[in-house]
Amino acid sequence: MSNKRRLIFAVLVIIFLTTPAIVYLYNLNRELDREITMLSLKGGTLTQDETWSGEILVTERVTVPEGVALTIESGTVIKFKHYRGYKEPWKGTGLGVAGGTIKAIGTPTKQIWFTSDAEEPINGDWGGIEIVNSSDSIIKYAIVEYAVLGVSQMESQATISHSIIRWSNSEGLYAERSTPTFEYNTLYSNGYHEIALEQYNTNAVIRNNVFSNGRAAIHTEETSATVENNYFLDYLDEAISAQAESTMQVNNNTFINTPQGALIVDKGSTMTLNNNSFVDSSHTPPPFDYEDIKDRELDYIPGDPEDQYLYIYDDVDETRRTIKKIGEGLGFGWAITYANNYVWRFSFSNQIGECPDFIRINPDTEETTRYRNDIIINPRGLTYDGDYFWTNDFSGLKIYQFSYGEDSIEIISFFDVPDKEDGGTNGLTTDGTYLYYHSRDGSKLYKLDKSGNIVETTNLISIGITMEGPLVWTGDGFWATGGIGIVRYNTNWEEVSSIYPPAVGVWAIDWDGTYLWTIQRTCERWDDPKIYQIEILDDSLD
Repeated sequence: MSNKRRLIFAVLVIIFLTTPAIVYLYNLNRELDREITMLSLKGGTLTQDETWSGEILVTERVTVPEGVALTIESGTVIKFKHYRGYKEPWKGTGLGVAGGTIKAIGTPTKQIWFTSDAEEPINGDWGGIEIVNSSDSIIKYAIVEYAVLGVSQMESQATISHSIIRWSNSEGLYAERSTPTFEYNTLYSNGYHEIALEQYNTNAVIRNNVFSNGRAAIHTEETSATVENNYFLDYLDEAISAQAESTMQVNNNTFINTPQGALIVDKGSTMTLNNNSFVDSSHTPPPFDYEDIKDRELDYIPGDPEDQYLYIYDDVDETRRTIKKIGEGLGFGWAITYANNYVWRFSFSNQIGECPDFIRINPDTEETTRYRNDIIINPRGLTYDGDYFWTNDFSGLKIYQFSYGEDSIEIISFFDVPDKEDGGTNGLTTDGTYLYYHSRDGSKLYKLDKSGNIVETTNLISIGITMEGPLVWTGDGFWATGGIGIVRYNTNWEEVSSIYPPAVGVWAIDWDGTYLWTIQRTCERWDDPKIYQIEILDDSLD
């Protein structure tokens, strides 16, 4: 055989032998392309109306802005990429409706599913659904599970119906300054409340729902609501609570193995009861037209000892060190300051007065002294100017100047917060001469004199900042929540540096000249020490 013929023969053999591999690789590539096409990836801000169907993977937070509508078809499965660390908060996912509209309407047999993408999901894997400034959003025949907070609404009028809300870190359904309708839902095993209506909700409707296997079913603050034709199963301590000047009509509900003492009404609130039944466990709720389907079962309620969510972070990392944790048994709160060698805070509840107690804590011995408070409803920000304490009342929409006597606080003066009509916010600090308070939407910072007059307004949005949490003056700038956790700013509100937070939820913050002091949320239901003393190790992170 000639050399030419040998070469032709060799090429033919190679083609013959490799053809199956080529065909296999070609078919595999087509299959991968088909899978990618079937699994749509979503993230970022929508720029036009969208309709989702099939299987969706949300890889970063999705925002539905004003003028844009997101429609989700029945049977759609939306999986949110899970994140369980604390040093890369931008990896957290969720769905935010910011002035736009969401219409997620399934059917009894083709529910829409909002869930985690993890093979073994846990509570808090993704952020949840947040609806803001939306008047016509609807979620119907859906399942929402494994979120930090299931579905929240602010300044909205959204309807959540015929849905299953379960295994959220905090609330299943939540609302502020809204007119929500919640009906025909199944709610269970959410960490704090199945439904919480906090701050100036009006004409809320909660009807024909089934509540079970949780710690507290319905909680209200500064809210008017009608609760009717619901079933409550096994809520021995707190089925419905009306606090902070709430008004509730509770009609025609069935409380199964739930005593009437589980209906809690604080002073200043009213709860009118009509035709409610308190029965034993031989009674069962009637079935809905949809099934409570599950891929798997979370075998604990968030907050239980078995809870796998990361609430408390490393005591030491490259940015900061937690020196001590104090205040076990005092609960969470939103107000702390360090003054005269003591830590001062407001409790979340009251033991000796009609409103949250004012508490002095010796940081070395942890000895506490309580002072009666009958005026300040919901303190969210506390500071000391060298002579007097000041606090921001989130619910009362006032800033109070006060001192303390032998056994109670003494109000010196008070004035309305700026933008009172927009509602309250979290945070207050002083440089000794002026007070600093930010707007509810975090877009503006107000510099106030001690009579409440606005001396200066800083447009935070124009310099790329949105401030939603507590802040403290340090002598040459501010510490505030944001960024990767806690951010240091100079007096021009330029970000100087950051540190990681020590635990979930920096809800109050102060500076003693050397150390930061915070109140950490961790898990609200825990009686763990929530006051943290923090040493800055390296705040040069950008």
